[in-house]
Amino acid sequence: MMWDGFNKRKFPRINLRCELMIGNPAAGQVIKAQTDNLGAGGLCFLLDRPLERFSTVSLRVELNPDLPWIHCLGKVVWVVPSRDSLSKKENYDVGIEFLGLQPAEQDLIRSYVESRAEVS
Repeated sequence: MMWDGFNKRKFPRINLRCELMIGNPAAGQVIKAQTDNLGAGGLCFLLDRPLERFSTVSLRVELNPDLPWIHCLGKVVWVVPSRDSLSKKENYDVGIEFLGLQPAEQDLIRSYVESRAEVS
């Protein structure tokens, strides 16, 4: 079943692979991942361990090697367990809402997402 919240977003998202660094102050670690989708309001990625819902993490997102990294905080808004059908390994889909994103960075993400959506 598809979560219906995807259709009610203020900021549309597109399926897009971007490099992502997540700083988790509670666990004192930095996690490398790739986004599954991205929009001006947040992003989603797959992780092999859960993050605490409603926790705050630091984010660094590389939209494209030719563009500056986006640096901001994010709030973990949902965590959904899933199981890989081949390996039976449990993974977690994680949704993060951007917090304190500078207007210039939000505009950069929005224009990048819109330009990629037109290509798709």
